Amino acid sequence: MNTERMQILEMLAAGKVTVAEAEMLLAALTPTSAAPAMDTETLKAAERAASTGFSASGPYKAAPPRPPQPPRPPRAPRPPRPSRGRRADVIDQVIQLRNHGIDADYVKRMREELGDLPTDEIIALGIHDIQPEYVRQLRDLGLELSVDDVVAFGIHDIDPQYVGEMRAELGDLTIDDIVALGIHDIRPELVRELRGLGLDLSVDDVVACGIHGIRPEYVRALHDLGLELSTDDIVAFGIHGVRPESIAALRQAGLTELTPDELVALAIHGVDAAYITAARDAGLLQKEG
Repeated sequence: MNTERMQILEMLAAGKVTVAEAEMLLAALTPTSAAPAMDTETLKAAERAASTGFSASGPYKAAPPRPPQPPRPPRAPRPPRPSRGRRADVIDQVIQLRNHGIDADYVKRMREELGDLPTDEIIALGIHDIQPEYVRQLRDLGLELSVDDVVAFGIHDIDPQYVGEMRAELGDLTIDDIVALGIHDIRPELVRELRGLGLDLSVDDVVACGIHGIRPEYVRALHDLGLELSTDDIVAFGIHGVRPESIAALRQAGLTELTPDELVALAIHGVDAAYITAARDAGLLQKEG
């Protein structure tokens, strides 16, 4: 028996490998042309030697138990990364100014409109291509704008003409009102047409109509059904997908006196005219009349 095989048997006897692992190790050591590896019974016998105190080569002494390791002390917090220095910061800012086409004249004119701006705010304005003339036109409307406000206006393509037209339809608007209207692309024409249909609209109502796709033709179709609806009713219809054609179908199925709240409840739970008809045919609902 060669040295490697003896070492494997001693590892098995010491409990360092299992029988299956010993078989794999012995198979790896045995050339295909050599004698077959030891059978499982021989390996199990070597494993049992661990309990008798003998190994394949003589008496076996179990290794002493390993003493418990003391707990590792907590790692000290890593010190903050040292600053690259004021000079490096200035170089970074100069590079950003250059990359966004911001020159000394732009900085001067923008500070004339918005005051003594720090470099990072000037960079934010330049990134979104906010021009001093644009800021001046907005301020001429009486808007007190921060840099963040100006950037939000620029991102959502809110121009001075849009602000004037929305004010003409909705009255005095806050900065947040104007941004909300611009975000959802609410056009003055939509407000004008909805109001022409008798809707009393706040800014929140207009935004809700824009979000939920409530357009003048939808409101006209609801009015053609003879429904007396408030603005809140129409917004609720839009939110829950109450369509004019579904109301007409429910009426044909026999539900002719539904209130706005009942129509919303039916839509929320997916009850349509086909369901009502099927339930009646099955005898689950009484037929009216």
